[in-house]
Amino acid sequence: MNIGIDIDDTITYTYENMLPFVSVMYNKNLVDLYKAKPSYQELIKTLPNYDKFVHDTFPAMVKLVPLRPHVVEVLEKLKRDGHKLIFITARSDDEYLGRAYEYSFEYLKVNKVPFDKLVIGSKNKSIDCISNNIDLFIDDSSKHCKAVQRKGIPVIQMANSFTSPVRGIRRAKDWNEVYDIIKEM
Repeated sequence: MNIGIDIDDTITYTYENMLPFVSVMYNKNLVDLYKAKPSYQELIKTLPNYDKFVHDTFPAMVKLVPLRPHVVEVLEKLKRDGHKLIFITARSDDEYLGRAYEYSFEYLKVNKVPFDKLVIGSKNKSIDCISNNIDLFIDDSSKHCKAVQRKGIPVIQMANSFTSPVRGIRRAKDWNEVYDIIKEM
């Protein structure tokens, strides 16, 4: 099976690690930010010069973001089970100073994350799932999960602190649960 997987907030804790940077750069109370759980879209709309913030912080921050527990072990098991792992991320060269592929590839390699292919700049993940013959897609984003599911591709939504469950889409709280769901399939 070809498994498509998002990076940020699916195999990592990007959001939680970005908020301290937002707190410092915009003089916002970190506790209040964690309580409010603003979406990425809300941050884009409400923070002045958000693009500059992204350019100034994301290339350095992305190297520091921790992986979710058990993600490497589960992905290694999936590889041993014969699955192909294709990362499909919205990370773009605009955000990563023209080096989104390089930063993402290096992050996966340094953290020993097994994968077969990396697709960056995916604004429409349903199209990228189709063009990469994805049989199952895993992402935290409700928007991307719904779009991919509408194309008839099974989806697992990775739970996190700032997204709501999507009706009709299986939701996993961690990577061990992802593995159990895939084994059921």
